[in-house]
Amino acid sequence: MATYDIASLKADLPTAKELSQFVYDKTGVSLDLVGKPKEDQYMVAKTALEGKKIPADFLTVENTYVDKKEMFAVDDIRTLPPRNKDLPPPESQVHFFGATNMPHPLDPQSDKKVQINFRKYENDLITYQVMGPLEQYSIGTRMNKYGQPTPERISWIDPRTEELVMRRPDGTFSEKGRGLYTYLVGEKGGGIWNMIDRDIVSISQKNIADPWA
Repeated sequence: MATYDIASLKADLPTAKELSQFVYDKTGVSLDLVGKPKEDQYMVAKTALEGKKIPADFLTVENTYVDKKEMFAVDDIRTLPPRNKDLPPPESQVHFFGATNMPHPLDPQSDKKVQINFRKYENDLITYQVMGPLEQYSIGTRMNKYGQPTPERISWIDPRTEELVMRRPDGTFSEKGRGLYTYLVGEKGGGIWNMIDRDIVSISQKNIADPWA
């Protein structure tokens, strides 16, 4: 293991940032040096460089190259509600179909598509669940230290849903389920309803473009 001279470290690396980055490059250890006494900074850096034990209050998990002033917040991804207890038990599912090219419920006229999982149960209830995908988008703009525009915040376009009733056991549809069904039996939906439930009869209104209307 190499040895280091404190006087040389002070001459070559005069700031806490330079010193911590040098230690990180050499050892992969992140040191929290800013605001600590200068002598302690260089003693701890020497200790780290020589592979010795470092005092816990000088350690950090943060990357020494990241400038916090240049960071932007990323919103948390929302948590979906738990499965509705009024739905049939999962083990009573008799059929599953995953559609991967469905109109986006938040932007149905765009080219964006979502995946929807359909489930049929023993009592003839059919459910749907929008699985995603999630998409990031920027909120606000600010200039970084290089004069480049960066987001103030990142949020999410999140079309996901919990498992929802599409068709009830008595054959009636939920409000969203009716529009979804009308789309699925039509030409724009590829006529895939019979892959979800082969017993249902088609309806006359076929060629709608927005199943969420």
